[in-house]
Amino acid sequence: MTIDDTLLMSYVDGDLPAARRQEIEAAVAESPDLAERLTALRASVLPYAAAFDRQNLPPVPEKLATRIDELTRVSTSSNVIPFPTRQWPRTAAAFAAGVFCFGVASQLWFYTLPARHTHTLVQAVADYHALYARETVLNLAPDPKSDRATLASAREVDGLPVRVPDLRSAGLEFKRVQRLRFNDKALIQIVYLPERGDPVALCVTTDTGADQSIRSQHIGRLAAVTWQQGHIASVLVGADSLLDLTKLGERIAQGDTPLLYGKL
Repeated sequence: MTIDDTLLMSYVDGDLPAARRQEIEAAVAESPDLAERLTALRASVLPYAAAFDRQNLPPVPEKLATRIDELTRVSTSSNVIPFPTRQWPRTAAAFAAGVFCFGVASQLWFYTLPARHTHTLVQAVADYHALYARETVLNLAPDPKSDRATLASAREVDGLPVRVPDLRSAGLEFKRVQRLRFNDKALIQIVYLPERGDPVALCVTTDTGADQSIRSQHIGRLAAVTWQQGHIASVLVGADSLLDLTKLGERIAQGDTPLLYGKL
């Protein structure tokens, strides 16, 4: 019988029938390696449920729960192996911890986009943007000093001369600039918030391919508009709503919008 860590974890969790538990115990008694792995797995079991039970936490917003379901379906359709059902309590605790860490990390200067090898740029941007809700950036105030530093670094270190369009004429309020990474290259994300609805983001990165005209597509509930000019690839992404992202992308690509922070 092959005993892997999944089987050992089931033993630790008390999920195995008595006969199988006896087989595990016999094998552990004869194998120092198995005994060491079992000890490590037992040490990893922390009282997550009890810890969170003591917290007075607000309910998960319905919109967030819906988006998590959407991402789960996307992952499943992309041949991503799901967690076994029995691990859900541990997974839920890890997700809660991850949400907290993401809140802290959102104040940092550098992020990494999802890195599945099958990702195209537009799919990676859409997957990341799908996590956003209006509340993600609603209370953010632009930080010109930090934004200028991020843009200067992109220009000087990465050769990415980013321009930040002022899209107030389209009803979009500028919120922030982030420096992300995709395929080991810097990617600048510029986030805007409409008067109603969820955020819109303009993402730009370098690409050695040929220039491309405006193209539009849908990825789940999101609309994405792409184009390339002079080895700079751009993706404009947002919820499929009354906002015409194709026309807005054309204006940005043609330079038919004023700029924030001046021309870089």
